[in-house]
Amino acid sequence: MASRRRKLEEEVFERLSVGFIERLSRLGIKPMAVTALAFITALVSAACYYLGAVTPASYFLAVIFLALSGFFDAVDGAVARRLKMTSNLGAFLDSVFDKLGEAAIYVAIIASGAVSAFWGALALTSSLMVSYVRHRAEPLGVNLKGVGFMERAERIILLIIASIITPFIKQALEISMILIAVLAMITVAWRMIYAIQTLGAGTSHRRS
Repeated sequence: MASRRRKLEEEVFERLSVGFIERLSRLGIKPMAVTALAFITALVSAACYYLGAVTPASYFLAVIFLALSGFFDAVDGAVARRLKMTSNLGAFLDSVFDKLGEAAIYVAIIASGAVSAFWGALALTSSLMVSYVRHRAEPLGVNLKGVGFMERAERIILLIIASIITPFIKQALEISMILIAVLAMITVAWRMIYAIQTLGAGTSHRRS
């Protein structure tokens, strides 16, 4: 059911962004260029987060570039499908740059001193683990897409909301890190249980 929900969300997003996707396609912009743009905007967002502790207005720029990064990351796959240019290399690089960009943002926030090192590190670790568990389970035939409630889209939304509030309430970013850390770890546990049950059921079926 969770995977159907996620698929429905992706279909709605593609319908809403179809005009932009068509425009990129007509301009001949390749999916890899969109992936690179998502990574670059994530790095710019990270730089703005680092400056946020000194210049609170930088948080608003960080939000803009973070939202752009998330948008481009969601669009690159749609562009690849539209141009019939999907490939294993593209999927691999998209996933790697996605995690590098996310890690850069968390590291910048921690390094700026805006949040405690413990909660920042735990939020980063648990966020990466959400993706790792999914990608480790997929080759084994277990689809974890949509399982849990703290995937990248939810993390971005929570971080954006907290970043907008932070110039007015300094603890907002720290609270968001705590929520991301706790909810992402719950999602990791949820996915592990789901994978164990699925793999266990498959083993029992083969033995019978």
